[in-house]
Amino acid sequence: MTTIKLTKLIQAPPSEVFQYFTNSTDLRDWLSDIATVDARPEGRFYLGWNSNYYTSGEYLIVKPNDAVSFTWLGRGEPHATRVDVTLRKKKGGTLVKLAHRKIGKSQKWEAIGEEYEKQWDKALDNLTSVLENGPDLRITSRPLLGIYPDELNSTVAQKLGVPVMRGVHLVGVLDGMGAQKAGLQFDDVITALDDHEVTGTGSFITYMGNKRVGDVIDVTYYRCAEKHIAKMTLSGRSIPQIPASGKELASQLESVYRFHENEVGAILKAASEEECARKPAPSEWSANEVLAHLIHSELGWQNIVTEILTGYQGAYDGWGGNVQAHIDGTVETFPSKTRLLEELKNHDAETLSMYNHIPADFLSHKGRWWKLVLQAHDNSNHLKDHLQQIRAAIGSAKQS
Repeated sequence: MTTIKLTKLIQAPPSEVFQYFTNSTDLRDWLSDIATVDARPEGRFYLGWNSNYYTSGEYLIVKPNDAVSFTWLGRGEPHATRVDVTLRKKKGGTLVKLAHRKIGKSQKWEAIGEEYEKQWDKALDNLTSVLENGPDLRITSRPLLGIYPDELNSTVAQKLGVPVMRGVHLVGVLDGMGAQKAGLQFDDVITALDDHEVTGTGSFITYMGNKRVGDVIDVTYYRCAEKHIAKMTLSGRSIPQIPASGKELASQLESVYRFHENEVGAILKAASEEECARKPAPSEWSANEVLAHLIHSELGWQNIVTEILTGYQGAYDGWGGNVQAHIDGTVETFPSKTRLLEELKNHDAETLSMYNHIPADFLSHKGRWWKLVLQAHDNSNHLKDHLQQIRAAIGSAKQS
């Protein structure tokens, strides 16, 4: 049996480093994409990655702020191994010593051991970044097409007129990023990246995990029944300036909310109540229903902020989709374009007020604060992403 040993000095107290080995949300913020753990001796340990690798085991030792040990049995691996982590206060930070033990000596284990060492080294670098400065290096280095993807199904495929049943349906593209520059549009369906078939968002994510910012790839997509192939340069993610306080975050985003609210207000002003309430088709939303969706999304974002602040954030294996009964209930409760827009504005204002009241001591959790700011900027543009949908719904109503 062999052992891999790594050491890293992290400028953060042992108590915080300990959390990142024992809290499921914190584990997802630097190590895995999925995590569920019960950090006590004999408690469960499960991690998963979008690459389809996963590992399971149990905690053996859990000494707060001192030591953590757990077993590790990864997908396809011959037997369980063991990971020991010790934490020592040193030079104003924490000296982390990680030893991955009981690795076999066969040819198969040699490849596994090399991968362990490479991935642990990368992960500890990311842990250092998250704890010392905030950025998750997996996000800052991740290449993007600049799309909002959704799963394709037979109903959507029939509506779009595409001759395929598997792929990624684009429900939006981001201004100035690779997809838009390559000519892709709302309602296109991506079926391949280079020679890699895209069967859904899972295969899409797996392939993109091996790419880097600046890579050029061939994207095969359908627009209605016509097949296209475009060369696309992968973009890097735009990282916002990280504010010094919750109040500064609210100040950063208030103008974004107001600008988008004014845009949708102008669109609604030019339409009648009947036009805002009319569906373009039985399976499509009216402008009022889009507003209801935006209200629900803002409420959902507020719940996520609460989870980030507490350090316990939900994780799901998929997304159940929008619930029409919820949309219908909101439209019935606020039965006009004016009342729906006013309700949306109220929730936007509540979100900004929530930022204003973020406790100052939360900012010492640099990784969590960085994540909150990043997602807050994404959320503030959600209304913008649906502007075209509102315009199209009203345009269809005017034509009919």
